[in-house]
Amino acid sequence: MFRGETVTLSCEVEGGSAGWRFKQYRDGREEAGCSDQYSRRYGDSCTISNTWYYNSGVYWCESASGQKRSNAVNLTVSYEWVILQTPPQPMFEGDSLNLRCRIYDGHKPTRVVFYKDNKELQSQTGTKLGFDRASKSDEGSYKCRAWWSSQYVGDSAEVRVSVRALPKPALNLTPAREILEGDTVTLSCSVQPYSTSWRYLWYKDRQGAPVYQTDSSSGTGARYTISAAALNHSGEYWCRAGRGRNTFYSEHSDPIWVNVTALFSRVTLTASPGATVKEGEALNLTCEAAVNKTPRPELHYTIVRDGEPVTNSTDSALYSIASTEKSHTGNYTCAVESQGVRKSSQELHIELQTSWHSAAAAAGFSVSFFVILLIVFTLLLLYHKIRGFPCITGGKRSRTYRDGECGAEVIKPGVSHYCHRERSDQNQDQAAGGVELSSRAQQPDYEEIFYCSVDTSKQNKKQKVSSEFEEVLYCNIDTSKHKKKKVKPAEADTVYSAVKITAGCISQANPQQIMQRPCMPQSSQRRKGK
Repeated sequence: MFRGETVTLSCEVEGGSAGWRFKQYRDGREEAGCSDQYSRRYGDSCTISNTWYYNSGVYWCESASGQKRSNAVNLTVSYEWVILQTPPQPMFEGDSLNLRCRIYDGHKPTRVVFYKDNKELQSQTGTKLGFDRASKSDEGSYKCRAWWSSQYVGDSAEVRVSVRALPKPALNLTPAREILEGDTVTLSCSVQPYSTSWRYLWYKDRQGAPVYQTDSSSGTGARYTISAAALNHSGEYWCRAGRGRNTFYSEHSDPIWVNVTALFSRVTLTASPGATVKEGEALNLTCEAAVNKTPRPELHYTIVRDGEPVTNSTDSALYSIASTEKSHTGNYTCAVESQGVRKSSQELHIELQTSWHSAAAAAGFSVSFFVILLIVFTLLLLYHKIRGFPCITGGKRSRTYRDGECGAEVIKPGVSHYCHRERSDQNQDQAAGGVELSSRAQQPDYEEIFYCSVDTSKQNKKQKVSSEFEEVLYCNIDTSKHKKKKVKPAEADTVYSAVKITAGCISQANPQQIMQRPCMPQSSQRRKGK
């Protein structure tokens, strides 16, 4: 550049350049760069204003320890009238090569001739000569000759252009020690000399298979980071660098094998005293994990029963039940988690057996229930001894009443029915207490039978008797069939009962002896006194 001009140098470091410094090599010695009164540093940049001859030299930046260093840039401050500017050297195949011819004091040349190795390349009115993609054949010494307003101004000094073949990147892995699930893994790809114009590509398992970005991994610049390593991150990795407008790519790096080991080799759930316990006994479930990392990381335990967590703790791997119940029966698993890695045990089925006191309590309940049933049955038996037992007559349910009553719930129209009353030698107290229902029951002396048929021409109706509704039916009594029948001696297992016809019939005999609630018969020819 010309004397008195301003130039800016930039030190670009991934993660920031804090602690990095500019260095300059001049007149055979190394010294601090960006340190005179005309130099100012702003973050990653160093700006030199009003350049002078002593600003010429080779510049670079390096880390505080001096172990890491950037590529170098050769800066020349010229006192000539004509200069040829080139990109920073060296260049790589595929880079854009732009040459610019300049005249001091900002005058623009009206004619420029470019030379390579003292051979004229071309004559033109413009000040630039460009190559989109440099190759090894473009390497050589260049200069330019300039005219201003048809007046020759001068020749520039020769500038060496170096074009290198694309380099082979170096690939490094951090950590280099064993990699466990949940660890952070960083792959670094570097090309020497370093330049921010490189673009990096990452491959896994085979060259040409790009690594896809996920939530747990990202490739930015010269680094590929796996924030939480998983077993499926194991494999072979490569990197590759490219640059230029029409990108030229470097060779693939040498591969690096990434092997991710399981953080937990085994997770087990054990039960004490066993998987089968008696109801009311204590039960302890213990979750154990074999960890492959030293020092042992903090673990988080979760014990689950039938899909629902019953304990969740970082302090203890023990789940204690002081007194087991039936609700504790189920399928249990335990899960251990650390560094974003979770592993579960196999399923353990816990079965509860009924204890002797529980069985005794159940048996006691059964006995109590049987006693209650027996008492109820006895009371019902006494009740029906007084009121009578249900019986079946004519296919319909009937009720048995005390001596002197007879009845049936349903009398079908057009069908002959009969009722009978029984006499016995029982005394009045026995009759009031109900008919004896046993194999030793008293046998009645005779029975009176009355036949009647339902009169469908009359309208039947329901009337309320006591707390029940009874259906009143009209029927015609056939007195010609009225007869007394001698009762044969009863067998030992014969049981007698009286049946009441609630439809209401009246005989020519004493109706009060047949029914307690007599009803008047209805007929088409009603006879007096009948």
